[in-house]
Amino acid sequence: MTELLVPGAAVVLGLLAFVWLLRRRGGGRPDTAGQRERDRAHRDAQKRPPEAAAQKGETYELVVKETQYDRVPPEIRGTINGLQTFVRDVPDPDGSGALEPGETIRVQVTDYGTKGTTAQARFLDRV
Repeated sequence: MTELLVPGAAVVLGLLAFVWLLRRRGGGRPDTAGQRERDRAHRDAQKRPPEAAAQKGETYELVVKETQYDRVPPEIRGTINGLQTFVRDVPDPDGSGALEPGETIRVQVTDYGTKGTTAQARFLDRV
């Protein structure tokens, strides 16, 4: 019985050491100055109230980062002053009006996410 416990304990200790090293390295992400700066900026942005980036009812220009036409309703994702913004009421993806990543559009902020780290907006037009 003890001959099974020793190898089992060695495996468990090996796994614990591996998990500890992985967590110490940041979950496998590169430990570079650029990555540390992005992580710091992300933490700071999460502490900032959304009103500091975008006011409800105001109009902003947004560069389309991602199109999510497979969602119901379809959504566009971009950022306004660093605030992740999800845009609804977008042009029909089946027609010639489909938006593409990199396009600049005009949106009106309508609400903030429940945790205040995102915004919702309504599509107005292309720039």
